[in-house]
Amino acid sequence: MHDRTMSSDDLCFDFGLTGLGGSFHGDWVLFAADQWDHITQWYGPVGADSDRRRLLLGDDVRRLVESSLSGAELNALWRLTDSNVLDGSPEIGGRERDWLERTLAPAAGTAEPHHGGAGAATAGTGSCALGTGGPETDSGVPSPMYEHRLLADDVKGLIDRLDPQQDAVGVTLPQARDALTRCAEKVCSEIAFRFLLRGFEAFGSRVSRDLYGRLERVGERFGYGPHVVDRLHYLGSE
Repeated sequence: MHDRTMSSDDLCFDFGLTGLGGSFHGDWVLFAADQWDHITQWYGPVGADSDRRRLLLGDDVRRLVESSLSGAELNALWRLTDSNVLDGSPEIGGRERDWLERTLAPAAGTAEPHHGGAGAATAGTGSCALGTGGPETDSGVPSPMYEHRLLADDVKGLIDRLDPQQDAVGVTLPQARDALTRCAEKVCSEIAFRFLLRGFEAFGSRVSRDLYGRLERVGERFGYGPHVVDRLHYLGSE
């Protein structure tokens, strides 16, 4: 999340592309005509909440679509949003970038060329990739992009803590670790961290009290509200 106008109150629960992926619970097909109808419902009625969802999703999509990640790596990240075999997020393999772009206008039929989505101009357009430049401050305070680069090593260290107790749907552990690491290095550590949280669920990984504390502290530094990380409580172990 790269918009300084957002507070932790705006980010109480998962958001952006990971929030969308997590919304595809196993029973979504009972309430939507197809995946695009579901996404339209996920946005909700026109208003501030819908605008916020579009801004946050648009920021994720722009950074991923314009990144150097391969289609297979994008697909691996997306597959982590299925927490178990009963979930049913759409298959996007082979059309990853086109599908991601279409989520920004699900009723449009065919995606238009992507230029950042609604609100992108205010969402922060600098690079979070390691080894890139970009402003260290924004109006006198550390910029989100700079802070995210500083947290990349923390996120990469947490990727190694995945401890599978079940098979994930459509992605192996090596594929997931490679895609998460590349995302943290080449796209943004904050986006990678949200996919990592989904990965703990996808693999049923055990989360010790110490590990949970580390996840919580990183989430706080990213500016999250209380329920982005705490949904992993059920994976807790001593």
